[in-house]
Amino acid sequence: MIEDRKNVESLRRVRFNSIWLVPLVAILVASWMLYQNWASQGPLITLIAPNAEGLEAGQTKLKARNVDVGQVVNIRLSDDYDKAIIKVRMNQGTQKMLRQDAKFWVVKPRIGKEGVSGLGTLLSGAYIDMSPGEQGEESSDFTLLSQPPLSTTKEGIRILLHSTDSAKLGIGTLVHFRGYEVGYVEEVGFDVNTGSITYRVVVQPPYDALVNSAVQFWITPGVSFKSSAQGFELTLDSLETFLLGGISFGLREGKAAGIPVKDLASFSLFASKKDADNNSYEEAIEYVFLFDANVSGLTPGANVNFRGVRVGTVLEVPFTGGGIGSLSSEGRPVIPVLARIEPQRLNALTVSGDVSVHKWEELLGDRIEKGLRARLEIGNYLNAAKVITLDFMDNPPPVKPSKFEGYQVFPTGPDSLANLEGKVANLLDNLAEVPLKDTFQKLGQTMNEASETLRQLQAMSESVQLLLEQTETQQLPEDISSVMAELNLTLQTYQANGQIGRPLRENMVSLGRALNEFQPLLRQLRENPSTLIFDTTNRSDIQPKAAK
Repeated sequence: MIEDRKNVESLRRVRFNSIWLVPLVAILVASWMLYQNWASQGPLITLIAPNAEGLEAGQTKLKARNVDVGQVVNIRLSDDYDKAIIKVRMNQGTQKMLRQDAKFWVVKPRIGKEGVSGLGTLLSGAYIDMSPGEQGEESSDFTLLSQPPLSTTKEGIRILLHSTDSAKLGIGTLVHFRGYEVGYVEEVGFDVNTGSITYRVVVQPPYDALVNSAVQFWITPGVSFKSSAQGFELTLDSLETFLLGGISFGLREGKAAGIPVKDLASFSLFASKKDADNNSYEEAIEYVFLFDANVSGLTPGANVNFRGVRVGTVLEVPFTGGGIGSLSSEGRPVIPVLARIEPQRLNALTVSGDVSVHKWEELLGDRIEKGLRARLEIGNYLNAAKVITLDFMDNPPPVKPSKFEGYQVFPTGPDSLANLEGKVANLLDNLAEVPLKDTFQKLGQTMNEASETLRQLQAMSESVQLLLEQTETQQLPEDISSVMAELNLTLQTYQANGQIGRPLRENMVSLGRALNEFQPLLRQLRENPSTLIFDTTNRSDIQPKAAK
């Protein structure tokens, strides 16, 4: 009992001390701050990058449209040490930005074909920029792009281009329409199945309305030099295109616009505008030309002409579809060449307007029967470039329709050089028929006679030389000089003031005066010749007298 009373009394002595309020309040404030910090934090996302160059945990910011929306909190290597794992704490309210199509990239100083960018980071340091996502579900794992995206816009039209005969163009290559910038290359790839380079091109609004089913795309290399049958061609474009290259598109001259195309429509990308124009003819008649001649200088893309007018294009030289070991009708090996006749080039020349391909085939067949043949001809003598020329031959050998590897064979004739060789051969044959022996004998006689004539001329020259060397001959110039002096003195006497010339001049003056005095008499005689017989005095008429 006594012990219980002592315990109660000791409890009554214990009192609450106010000093304990300070740590209690500190704990409550810290808890509240932790809660506020946790509540204000956004989601934690993971960025996977090849490396973390220029990034630092706790300092590198993540921005969207130059507004801070997060910060890098941790950087580490992946488990296989092949990638960098970057943890970024986003701000609160940014969850809707983190959709599957969101893009992240590092902004730092860059110099490339797109220009100079990121100079502001020279002082502030690199940061991560992002393009907010708009499609797909929310995500927390993303890949950090190695290069900034060219554009984040979803407007415009995207076109797929395929190229098999040109060098690769880079991402960001500009697209032009009549020299005006209307788009760019967004993505470059390679199609293993077709062996072609593929480009995804963006044409920005409002220029996307220019793209239709009839347009053609070609590469503008900036500067190009080409040698062909038309001569040497040097093409210069703008300085920007000269440095970076470019792609242009448009309609062939005289062609109507097509129908609008959908997104990701496919087009061919040609190496030049000329190639694009040559491939714009949808309808063509393909032939194989079997040439028994040297085809050096004939290249794909060369002209097929009819009397100077282009009517087709050479496709393949030599045509390897059936090999080169084919034989001509004479049993000699020939070189097959694949080319096509393009009726759309000819329709503009016809009076009746457009003619179908079938009609053109019939028309060409009829002309072949009448002597239309193909032959090789040098189109440019500077570079020995050749073309195929179609023209009518005189008395051509008859031909039968035939095919070569499924293609109709177009009959050929000898080329221009072969004709020249034939003319030279005929000339030599004619020379062989000339009686050269008699001709040379007569020529020898003529030469002998000429030699005798020259000998006589030489003897005459020697005689003249002896004559000139005589003393009498050498005195002739002095005699001639004295005669000329005497003749001069004689002429002086006949001059106006000479001994004979002065009296003669005075007599001529007197004679002139006398003639002047005779002028009235002569005039009177001309008017009235009877004055030499009758008196010139006027008399009155005799009056008859009256009879007494």
